[in-house]
Amino acid sequence: MSMAFVLALDQGTTSSRAIVFDRSGSIRALAQREFAQHFPRPGWVEHDANEIWTTQSAVMGEALAKAAISGGELAAIGITNQRETTVLWERATGKPVARAIVWQDRRTADICDALRAAGHADLFTRKTGLVLDAYFSGTKLKWLLDHVDGARERAQRGELAFGTVDSWLIWNLSRGATHVTDASNASRTLLFNIHTGEWDEELLALLDVPRAVLPTVVFSSGICAECRVGDATVPIAGIAGDQQAALFGQACLAPGLAKNTYGTGCFLLLNTGHEIVESKNKLVSTVAWRRSSGTDYALEGSVFIGGAVVQWLRDGLKIIRAAVDVEALAASVADSDGVYLVPAFAGLGAPHWDPYARGSIFGLTRGSSAAHIARAALESI
Repeated sequence: MSMAFVLALDQGTTSSRAIVFDRSGSIRALAQREFAQHFPRPGWVEHDANEIWTTQSAVMGEALAKAAISGGELAAIGITNQRETTVLWERATGKPVARAIVWQDRRTADICDALRAAGHADLFTRKTGLVLDAYFSGTKLKWLLDHVDGARERAQRGELAFGTVDSWLIWNLSRGATHVTDASNASRTLLFNIHTGEWDEELLALLDVPRAVLPTVVFSSGICAECRVGDATVPIAGIAGDQQAALFGQACLAPGLAKNTYGTGCFLLLNTGHEIVESKNKLVSTVAWRRSSGTDYALEGSVFIGGAVVQWLRDGLKIIRAAVDVEALAASVADSDGVYLVPAFAGLGAPHWDPYARGSIFGLTRGSSAAHIARAALESI
């Protein structure tokens, strides 16, 4: 049987997708499912890690069925994922010990404040390339270890596993046989030294994270695990955080090439090649990808809310029934009539890095309508 297809898993912030590509790079089939967003307190954003897995598993099957192929025709599986979102689970059962803390979640801002007040901000930036912000995984993991009963002790005993969403998917795909992440995802944790390419003992100590809970860091490109798809064993041969994957997919393969992605948030990445470039304007330095030939890096500007503002219009304000309806509603008025929307629902990212900022609407009058708000929302993106 010819292994002529690649299955790409795109696990995003609001939906899970699977795409089947043929040998020419053409899309043969696509399947997508949204999943629930949980907002238990102001500034908190959570996902059910089991729902992430069930939706991702379901769209895998749907995409293969639409393409009319079997697992035996897959040459490999590649994974790209929402970054920073933090999952902690039991190694013995594979059950999460709590909901996943999403990258948009702001609950650990006070932990960052304390570390900053203690003079550690420059250390984190120097080693990780990141700013000390609740956006990244390290303080989310610390929060889970602090607040889930017995979690830190269990982690120290090796009973728990931490991972970003790529690690969680590979754990499930491999039926618990493989606990890995790639360097692009590891570089988003505040725990990974981008200069040495390893988990950093000093940073682990500052956040009180046991090394035993961490995944092994592997190349972004290369076989790292195997999974069963039907009766076939298929290699998992690629991992990258979604924005780094977009940088590669947009063929920004040489230093100086950049891309901007408009998704749940908006992310500008510039390839800096094998050089780690330190920003003077509060961008972050990050691993773009690591291959056997070496590590490539990028500069990144992160805007936390982009398309998510449209989801809020649909699910929060309920002024549209479907995301596609927003364009017609916004176009029904000539302009926003002085209405401005600042979509800081998850704080502000680069260059402000203000976790306490909140969304605001200005300029409302008695003449303001849902259309003006929709227009202001699109203009805010």
